[in-house]
Amino acid sequence: MFDFKDLDENTRKYMLIEVDQAIKASQLNFSKRFNDTGTKLYPQLLRDAVTSGTGATLAVALQQHGCFNTHEKRGAVTRKIPENAAITFAEGEFNAFYMRGVCHRAIQDGHMVQVYRAKDSEVHRKDSELIEGKLEDPKRVLLIIRNSLDGSQRGPGMPAGSNSGLSIKLTATPIS
Repeated sequence: MFDFKDLDENTRKYMLIEVDQAIKASQLNFSKRFNDTGTKLYPQLLRDAVTSGTGATLAVALQQHGCFNTHEKRGAVTRKIPENAAITFAEGEFNAFYMRGVCHRAIQDGHMVQVYRAKDSEVHRKDSELIEGKLEDPKRVLLIIRNSLDGSQRGPGMPAGSNSGLSIKLTATPIS
């Protein structure tokens, strides 16, 4: 479970702006494991989670509405979708929009953001450990997150997509 340091009504307001912009520009990250129901319902379920929920509540809603296929084909092999597919996807997406909202707040305040471990795990990736505590320009972070919908193209020094456990928080450090 993620511990979002700055998840409040102000951050949610900016998160919702980002969600609505992504919907309007057809730039939401739809899971490749979604069925037609998932593709149809995901935008509204995401809006609901951003308004008053969490990544966990988004995962539950996706599961309750049957938004994922039961199996996927990888090459010649068909296999069952992992049971944690909904939570992995939902937490990653909620975190991405959370980080976008935090960036808006930091830009508004003229402050840097800081990478921190928002979800603990037994094993931390070495790349993740190297960037924990790193200060970043929120304009740069926002641009990177917007341009890597699934998190795979964020590059070194940025919290990756699903399963990274890293997020960002507000700081009092002025943007230099």
